[in-house]
Amino acid sequence: MSSAPVNLSLDHPVAELDPLRETHAEAALWRRYGCLVPVTVLGGVRAWAAVSAEAARTVLETHPDLSKNPADWGAYTRGEVPADWPLLSLIVANSMLNADGADHLRLRRLVTYAFTPRRVAALAPRVREIARGLLDDLAAVGPDEPVDLKRRYAYPLPLLVICELFGLAGPREQGLLREHYETMLSVEASGEARRRAAEGQREVLGRLVAGHRTDPRDDITGALIRARDDDGGKLGEKELIDTLEIILLAGHETSVNSLTHTVHALLGHPEQLELVRDGTVGWADAVEAGLHWNAPLRSVYMRYARRDTELHGVLVRRGEPVLVALAAANRELPNDPAPARFDLRRLPPRQLAFGAGPHYCLGAALARLENSVALEELFSRFPGLRPAVLGAEPRPLVSPAINGLAELPVVLGPAVRPVPGGGGADDRG
Repeated sequence: MSSAPVNLSLDHPVAELDPLRETHAEAALWRRYGCLVPVTVLGGVRAWAAVSAEAARTVLETHPDLSKNPADWGAYTRGEVPADWPLLSLIVANSMLNADGADHLRLRRLVTYAFTPRRVAALAPRVREIARGLLDDLAAVGPDEPVDLKRRYAYPLPLLVICELFGLAGPREQGLLREHYETMLSVEASGEARRRAAEGQREVLGRLVAGHRTDPRDDITGALIRARDDDGGKLGEKELIDTLEIILLAGHETSVNSLTHTVHALLGHPEQLELVRDGTVGWADAVEAGLHWNAPLRSVYMRYARRDTELHGVLVRRGEPVLVALAAANRELPNDPAPARFDLRRLPPRQLAFGAGPHYCLGAALARLENSVALEELFSRFPGLRPAVLGAEPRPLVSPAINGLAELPVVLGPAVRPVPGGGGADDRG
């Protein structure tokens, strides 16, 4: 990678984050300027972009001069960021995502209580049950009829799991949550539509919390209501709903995008799929390889310089924001001439797919569990699964933050009946 020119400055961005451009192609353009590059994001908002693994870790792993608090973002506090900027509500939300230090630790401890290893491990049978239910519906599709696997399988599976975690019962409330959630993440929706969707989502979650207060249950919502940190402080009402929103966003997007990317990679590399089928590697290895090949997040927003500081040869001035080009940085391996190669026997020693440092994704273990079960069940039920159009690349998702596929067209082939209680299959249906 070339060294950074000494005159790089946020006053003169050298590139623009283009949601229509393929994530890794864009990163290759940025790397011409170094590992920390001044860019514009969606309508002129300026930020430094950490595009290498080394720079990403510097930003993510508790650099003392970088803050997650939007009060440290100069352009925002000066009123220079448009109120309808698509990413603003996420970046300035009052949640652990944008908290530092003791406040972040307090909120994270409460959520950790709800995501204990016991709770995650106990979900495995239910995740398998949900996956099989969705595959039962797919089995009704003709074996040679194209189907969008993202819409019919990868998207609803983690959303149904999260609804179960939240204790959000009933198709009406689940449907409303999904509708509002999709609008909030759409770059094509107007600012007003996203605002209404954000209000609608909070109304659904508000009804959820109110229901749990009158009828306590043993799920994540109930755990968050009951949970207390070491000092006896509990989540306030707004913090509680903000936290549920962060769990929804992080828990869903990481799973749906990593699952679709991994299925796409396995179908495009049949020799790698065969390694799982013959037992050389496990489904968990396929999940790790998929995460490395295409991490589910394109970019992570933001950190802010508390004071003028030098990062990787460039001066980041006080109040300037820094984003992490996560998918691009995560593909790097030390001394690797072919980082884009999809290989289940060549797994990275340290993933950046779920971030790093204090804000490492709490739902990483759940996402890995969901994907491992989902892959095993999918390829067991439909061993003849293949792309709908051989050699065609699916449309990428248009997003400045998410690295995903807009669709995953496949042909299922003949269905195989699942083995009761576990993975695998017995006879053909």
